Amino acid sequence: MATHTLQLFRSPVAPLVAGVRFWLKHGAQVRRARLLCQVADGTRLHRLRDWESRSNRLYRRAALHLSAVAPTESGDANDWACAANRMLKQAQGPYYGFAAGLAVLAGEVSVVACMIVLLGCVFSVTLRQRLLPDDLAKGKSWTVSDAESGVLFRGDDPSSKGVHFFHTENVENPSLEIDLGASHLIRSIRIDNRADCCKERALPLNVEVLDGTTWRLIAQRRAFFSSWSYDVDPVRTSRVRIRRPGRNYFHLKQVSIYGQ
Repeated sequence: MATHTLQLFRSPVAPLVAGVRFWLKHGAQVRRARLLCQVADGTRLHRLRDWESRSNRLYRRAALHLSAVAPTESGDANDWACAANRMLKQAQGPYYGFAAGLAVLAGEVSVVACMIVLLGCVFSVTLRQRLLPDDLAKGKSWTVSDAESGVLFRGDDPSSKGVHFFHTENVENPSLEIDLGASHLIRSIRIDNRADCCKERALPLNVEVLDGTTWRLIAQRRAFFSSWSYDVDPVRTSRVRIRRPGRNYFHLKQVSIYGQ
């Protein structure tokens, strides 16, 4: 098992080393040959004066530069374009190997990093809470300042599988208050707007926390949104209020509060 793992991690090293060595030793020749082929291709494309003989001379010079790093191709004048381009493709092989090795190495490093993070989350509660914070609002009680006839005035989870979980009348400064049940350190919020229509009714939007006996503003939204996620300065509170200043209807699909 250990031998197989070691072989897996060594697998991209050889093409990476070969690519670097090739670039240091022959990189200048390959670059010059590539430039000559590009100029020759442009000469043929635009049919400049004496384009055929000029392009063939350029292709031959490119082949000469590549003769030390790729099998030499020869032929009559009409074959120099194909020959130089074939030699250039072969000469660039170590570059392609380098790119493939780099991709494999990056993938392996990503896997190792993910494993380290997962192990850290398993053994460290603090790290797990920072990377995978709990939704403190899930299952918590909520109330609204006003409710449209036939719509819930309060509930036990600020979310809905439908288009909204509350809907107020057209009133002044409607608001939603969520009781977290205990004091928690809040780090971010996510608010999903009504799903089907009327998203502009949620603007402007203020997020406030209860600080002692007063409400303190911690986030504002003034631009149209379907889903809004916002990292706040860590703040400890037991109650969060989502308030819509001014007069209008107010409704949301879900509110999530993350922290510990």
